[in-house]
This record gives sequence, structure tokens and C-alpha cells, in this order.
Amino acid sequence: MQFDWPLSGGGNAPTNQSRECCAFWLSRTSWVGGDVKKGIFQEGLWDDLDRAYRCHPKFGVRDARPIEDHGRGKVTLAQDIRRGDFVVAAGLLGLALLAGGGSPVASLQRMIVELGGVVALGWFFVRGWRAPRGRSVTTAFILIGALVVLVIVQTIPLPPGVWHSLPGRGAVIDVLNVVGAPDTWLAFSLDPTATREAGYFLIAPIAMFVATLHLNRDEQLKLLVLIVGAALISAILVMIQAQGALWLTLYDAPHATKGKGIFANKNHNAALLVLAIPLAAMLGRSMVWFRQPSTQRTVAGIVIAVLAVAVVGCLSRAGLALLPVALVACVPLMGGWALVRRYPKIAVAFLAILLAAAVVIAQSSIAQETLDRFGATQEGRYVFWPDVLTAIRQFLPWGSGLGTFVPVFRMAESLEAVHQTFTNHAHSDFMEIALEAGVPGVILVLGFVGWLITTAWARLRGRIGTPDFAPMLAVLVGIVILLAASIVDYPLRTLLLACVFAVFAAILASPTPFRVPTLLQSKPGRQGRYR
Repeated sequence: MQFDWPLSGGGNAPTNQSRECCAFWLSRTSWVGGDVKKGIFQEGLWDDLDRAYRCHPKFGVRDARPIEDHGRGKVTLAQDIRRGDFVVAAGLLGLALLAGGGSPVASLQRMIVELGGVVALGWFFVRGWRAPRGRSVTTAFILIGALVVLVIVQTIPLPPGVWHSLPGRGAVIDVLNVVGAPDTWLAFSLDPTATREAGYFLIAPIAMFVATLHLNRDEQLKLLVLIVGAALISAILVMIQAQGALWLTLYDAPHATKGKGIFANKNHNAALLVLAIPLAAMLGRSMVWFRQPSTQRTVAGIVIAVLAVAVVGCLSRAGLALLPVALVACVPLMGGWALVRRYPKIAVAFLAILLAAAVVIAQSSIAQETLDRFGATQEGRYVFWPDVLTAIRQFLPWGSGLGTFVPVFRMAESLEAVHQTFTNHAHSDFMEIALEAGVPGVILVLGFVGWLITTAWARLRGRIGTPDFAPMLAVLVGIVILLAASIVDYPLRTLLLACVFAVFAAILASPTPFRVPTLLQSKPGRQGRYR
């Protein structure tokens, strides 16, 4: 495909300036044919489209002024802004990884991450929207908007006649009658303060979604590297804690001292470790770290092995059940059966080592303790889940209000479920959503599942063997792992995993294609960096 580049130096060879000018023209021309735009993507000109705001001033584009960069050459204001986008996104994710693994009662850490989300949203509000647009992105923001509207509606005071007609309010109405205030206006939610706090919780994940959308694909992969790095640190902490270093925990919690890593809950830590396994496999192929592919695959295999061993050390049944899913996903992510046929001896040796390690780990006391927990029939959640279902039926179809699980469950808790510790969550996010948000919440969940299926199909269909396949499959597996873990726990109610989930969703939603990884050399004989 050839273009007549304006301002070119003669012939059809574009200069850097004219190339960007045409990229801007094509990106702003709605009547350009689909085949032409497809050719632009295939020829690797997406970065030019992404940098359209650095075009020649002749085209009326702002922020095109070159700025001296103290010996690093000339850069533009738009380049500095894009660099700021990555700093904001990486900073918010770093805050979530450092301070977002605690429980909701860890108010200081939670406030730090939420303030980081406010700063990130403020940055993108000031700099303007420059992220790719598409049907998946639009649908995602419709779902986000509906969730925000639901939070706002639940905090609006209602007339007594309307509020009294809501299901599940009988006990509160009796109290109001006793104190002589039957005509009091009350919010839809039984605890408006808790509902507002649930809304504040959404700030950081929404900001993370917006920030990730504004990054190019190379920068998004760097965010995934940050997630894998945090998982490795957590895995090392798990191994140290298993040796009796119980003081090495980041959060105070009355349960599960071992296996918590950078979290306050072992199940949440296991979820992070499991989802990091396919990410490590994907990064072993989608980012070039070493000159020899075999060295890179070996390093990726070691990282995967460390994470898998740490999952066992978390004493989490959900983590152990999801571990095979992550390991199976590594097969296509690391090259599939073609790689096995190419290196059969290495594959057999690796399988033998893996089986031997599995046998050794299975004989350990930690693994036996985890396996024994699968046979527990009187475990807490199985005892109080019937009471949660009773409360759901009581508050259908509108729910009790986001964040109100604790007081509502206490009203429905049976004597058999009473324990010396209080139940802070339903230990099933889907049950808790049905209780707090009712039918509207269930519709939002189903809407997200529909969005996930259609978006994943659009991103993966016919992409096997392309640079897009491995990253898209890895983030899809990560989303599925978090949704599966939410069936028996509440991982997405921690800011750390909620922000990781937002990164995955944004990468999946973005229509921008990935490029073939390359290794740049800044000096002869010295390894460069991924472009």
C-alpha cells in the first residue's frame, strides 16, 4: 500500500513529519474506507495515529511545539503527556499493590489508594480523552455508569410511603414507630454511609481502567510485568511465612497467619499468584528479555514454578482448585504443542521434574493441611450460606444497599451460624451482590459476563499465531480466575485485585493491536530494551 504523503521530501518516501501529518489526517477522516484503515494497522502505523497530536502546526494541532529535553533530543509536549499517562497508571497500580491488599477496616491504606484514584482521574480529566474508542470500550463505560448510578440512587432519601413499601424494612419501621418517627425520610440503603464508602471504593478501579486505556500496548505490558513482580514478592513472603516467620505480615488479621503474602487474606493472595502464572507465561514470549529464546522460556518456567509452589503454601482450597486452570493456559501461551515437538527431550525432562516436584510437595505438611480442608463439611461459609439465601429472598427485588451485608446478615443469622467472630462478607461475591443490589445488581453482573464473552470472542477469533493472541488470552484467563474465585470468596472487594481486574478489562477492551516484540540495542554487545 502506498500513500501520497504531504510535505514529503520528494517521491513517495515520507519524512517523519509528513508521516505523522497523514496519520492525523486519516485518523480524523471518517469517510476513509475500512480497507485503507486496516492497511494502516497492518503496516504498523498505529503508533503514528496514537501520536497524531504531534503533527505539523499547519494542520491546526495543538501541543505540537518542540521542547528541548536537556540533551536527550527534541521532544514534544504530547510526548511528555504520554509519558505522564504511564507514570500515573503505574503509580496508581503501585499504590494498589503496596497498600490495597488489606481488609475494608484498613481505612488508612484504603484511603491512600482511593486518593491515588482521584488524582489519576483528575489527570485524565485535565489532559482530555485520548484513548482508543470502540464498541467494547463504550459498552464497558455504560456498565460503569450504570454501577455509579446505582450507588447514587441507593443514597437518595425517599418519602416515608415509598420507603415503607420496600421489602425487608419491617424491623426498621417497627423501631421508627416505637420512637415516634414514622414519617422520617430515609435513604434506599439501610446504611447510606456504608453505601457511600462502597462508592468511594470504586474510584481506584475506575481510574485504573481509564488510565490503562490511555496507554499503548507496550506500556500495558509493563503494567503486567509490575503485577507479576508483585506476585513474586508475595510468593517469597509466603515461603518465608511458612518457615515460621509469622511477624513478616503486612496486615493484622485474626485468621490465616500463614500464606497471606502481601494480603490480609490467604485466599486473595492465592488468587493473585494463580492469575500471575499465565501472565508470566505470556510475558515470556510477548516481551524480549534475553537474546536466546530458550533462556527466556527457562526463566519464565522458573517464575511459574515458584508461583505454583507458593499457591500450595497459601493453604487456599480455591487457589489449589484454580491452579490447574492457570497451568493448562500456559501451554498455548508458551508455544503450545509445536514447542513440544520442536524440543521433545526438554519437554520430557521438564515434565519429569514437574511430576517429581508435585510428589514431593504433596508429601509436605502444608500440602496435606490444604488437602484436608477439602473434606471439611462444617466450614463457616457452608454453615451460614443458607442464612444469606434467606436474607436475599427477604430483600428481593431491590436489595438492602451496597455495603450493608454485616448489619443485614446479623438480622438473618441463625443460632447454628453464630460464632465468636463476626461474618464480614458472604464469602461469595455473587450472593453478596444479589443481597445488596438485588435484581439490578444481578443484571449488571450478567451484562458484564455478556460483555466479556463478546469482547473475548472479537479479540481472539482468528488471532492464533498473531502478537495479539497471547496477551489477550492471558488477561482473559486472569479475569476468569478472579470471577471463579468470587464464587466462594470476595477477591474483588480488595483494592489490589480490583485494580488488577480493571487493568485486565481495559487491555481486553482496547481495540489497539499488539506488535511483534523486538530487542533494541543501545550499544554494541549490550542488550537493549523492549520496544
